Amino acid sequence: MIIVLDASGAVEAALDREKGKQILDLLKVADITISPDIFISEATNVFWKYRKFSQFNDEICLKGIEFCINLIDDFVDSNNLWRESYFEGIKNQSSTYDMFYLVTARRNGAMLVTMDKKLNSIAKQYGIPIIEN
Repeated sequence: MIIVLDASGAVEAALDREKGKQILDLLKVADITISPDIFISEATNVFWKYRKFSQFNDEICLKGIEFCINLIDDFVDSNNLWRESYFEGIKNQSSTYDMFYLVTARRNGAMLVTMDKKLNSIAKQYGIPIIEN
């Protein structure tokens, strides 16, 4: 099984939230976990927000970012995804950031692991396997 993990799913696991254990269990049985390379900037930005708006210190944030990055076995070059992601964003009235993950999952016959309800809904319409939120 191939899994495409987005930043929201990775952060859920990193912070040991409600679905975090389920996500980590899925990753353990996956043949490979992939993500578009925008994942790194998105995960970094999430922890920057935690640093700015919560009591998280630098050490916690840096460990969280590294944890998220280390969940991914291979990064897909977004230069190969942007055009299709752009048109999917228009078609689905959704963020092109999210569409990078959708396109990656569709192209690889992968399960999409995200905490984003709208992205899950779109993926479901395309027949892409998801975890239920």
